[in-house]
Amino acid sequence: MLHLALRPRSTGFTFVVAALTLATALRAAEGSNPVESLRERVLQMTGFFDTILPGVLEKNNLTLNLRPKFSDLRANEYVRVPMELRYGLTERWELGAGLIPFVPNPTNHGRDYRGGPGEARLAIRHDVGACWNFFTETTVGLETRVPLGRPPVVLNDHYTHIKPLIAASRKLTTWPTTTFYLNLAYDRSVELTHRAEPPSEVMRRNIIEILPGFFFKPSQLGYFAEYRWSRIHEETAWHLSHELRTGAVWDVPLARTAQWKLPGKWQLELAYKVSLEEGRGHHQGISARLNWRTTLREVLEHGQAGRPR
Repeated sequence: MLHLALRPRSTGFTFVVAALTLATALRAAEGSNPVESLRERVLQMTGFFDTILPGVLEKNNLTLNLRPKFSDLRANEYVRVPMELRYGLTERWELGAGLIPFVPNPTNHGRDYRGGPGEARLAIRHDVGACWNFFTETTVGLETRVPLGRPPVVLNDHYTHIKPLIAASRKLTTWPTTTFYLNLAYDRSVELTHRAEPPSEVMRRNIIEILPGFFFKPSQLGYFAEYRWSRIHEETAWHLSHELRTGAVWDVPLARTAQWKLPGKWQLELAYKVSLEEGRGHHQGISARLNWRTTLREVLEHGQAGRPR
């Protein structure tokens, strides 16, 4: 995943210009060639940025996600290389396992200039279908993040995190290309095994999150707007956090990436966000990401096709 974060002074004007430029370029690049329906289902978009949309992989499908954090070259003394495997256990159950190793940043030295295994992730998701007489798609899940060694605090705060979540959505009847979605999650930090004391600046946090939003996607190019409300409970007190985010998402047509001889599905994301953590200040900026998601079968077939006969 390519992730760039900018913090310009005139963020509103800059975002409008950037969004219009991206939309124009992406619309011009869209293709209309048909793609294989099976591969499209396997590689379907299940979220953008930190937002999760409902849905699981079909039975026996296996995908590989690689998301190197190139922005670390600019901002940190290490570079993260997240990787994840997702497997469709049944038509309604999905398992996931990932690792976020990190390596020293050759362009930036500091106290976190080091490498290590970083963090392990395990997840299980279940598709429950319609829910609450309103949502047409609902997925419940449980995610676990476990620190390995002593990773940088930004990667993991040295506690194990257990996170139950619900992702639900409903297409609007009046505008069928618009989806209303809702994320509910509770991120609890625990100490499952005895570890060395965390850095002095680390404070254990338990976070409740509610995230409603709208996603308008009439074609390969879509737009979203969402609000994230968080209740952050620390060791001695609690406070609230608010975040507004809006942006665009473009699914590069599979027919086009096939012409470029690139396996998998590529997705471009652009967002402007402003956040306020009560009593802690506010932040705003523009983020852009490039996601790549593929199946192991597709990678193997692509490699065999490139070999001389």
